[in-house]
Amino acid sequence: METINEEILLQYIDGHLSPDDVTAVEQWLAASPEHAKTLEQLFFSLQVARKVRVMQTVDPEQALQRFKSKRQQRDKKAAIRRTLRTVERIAAALFLPVLVLSAYMWMQRGKEEVRMLEVRTNPGVISAFHLPDGSQVWLNAGSTLKYPSEFIAGTREVQLEGQGYFEVTRNEAQPFIVKAGTDYAVEVLGTSFNVAAYEEEEWIETTLVEGSVDLHIRTAGGKEISQRLKPKERAEFKKSTNQLEISTVNTDYDTAWKDGEIVFRNHPMEQVLRILSRHYHVKFNVKNPEVLNSIITAKFKDEQLPQVMEYLRLASGIKYKILQPSITSDQTLQVPIIEISR
Repeated sequence: METINEEILLQYIDGHLSPDDVTAVEQWLAASPEHAKTLEQLFFSLQVARKVRVMQTVDPEQALQRFKSKRQQRDKKAAIRRTLRTVERIAAALFLPVLVLSAYMWMQRGKEEVRMLEVRTNPGVISAFHLPDGSQVWLNAGSTLKYPSEFIAGTREVQLEGQGYFEVTRNEAQPFIVKAGTDYAVEVLGTSFNVAAYEEEEWIETTLVEGSVDLHIRTAGGKEISQRLKPKERAEFKKSTNQLEISTVNTDYDTAWKDGEIVFRNHPMEQVLRILSRHYHVKFNVKNPEVLNSIITAKFKDEQLPQVMEYLRLASGIKYKILQPSITSDQTLQVPIIEISR
């Protein structure tokens, strides 16, 4: 069978073919590597189309109205609770000056107005947004940034899990602090820098593009490490050994991800697969551990995953197989799994 109908391939992906037709398709796939590539590209195109259809079923206006309605209900309940607390305080201590009571209520109201916000990116998604002070943030796939709705204290503090690139609005009276966990903090006044702090990674990396940053690290043994970086320097902190390494780098490599590029420079295969897993929202099942010893140098932009996998096959001699994802009982398509072997 030299050609095959695309509709049949779609039914094969969805598991709707008869046994005879399944056999025919598998014979067609085995006949040529190009046929397998065609199926892989169709499979990922189908995934994208399904995700788009799900997104299109969401009415942004209705979602906004539901959010506003819930917010109004919470505000009403909060107002009732504040009133009751005020009555209780007055009943318990009528002798307090009205001025003191009013000041206290004003301060409490100010605290309630500052809410913690959270931006979370799904695998395969990069998000760009502004913070309340005008600083701009790019958040890489599979990352989370928590920050207050307003910076009112002496510092501007945010909490990062994953990878973020920051262009910070300068304010010498209010330093900007990025915390990665409880023991790693990057303090700046106004500058551009990249922080990579994924929980599953052994290293936390901070790369300075311009300006200056101060690192404040508290080790497991209670030791305090402080280090100032200069432009084009990268700090790598190994969490298991408290080892801190400083090197001069080409910052374009470390920040290319915010422009949709994937850059590997002598990366071990294990790290390469983790990055690709976040970028393409897939899982890798490595059958032979020696595969992870390969070292990869490459640069990708806008390539589909089958193209990237073909490069890895040529560069390291691996074999790979994209497994057909199953559909759960609630009609959710599971994350695709890619088997890798020698």
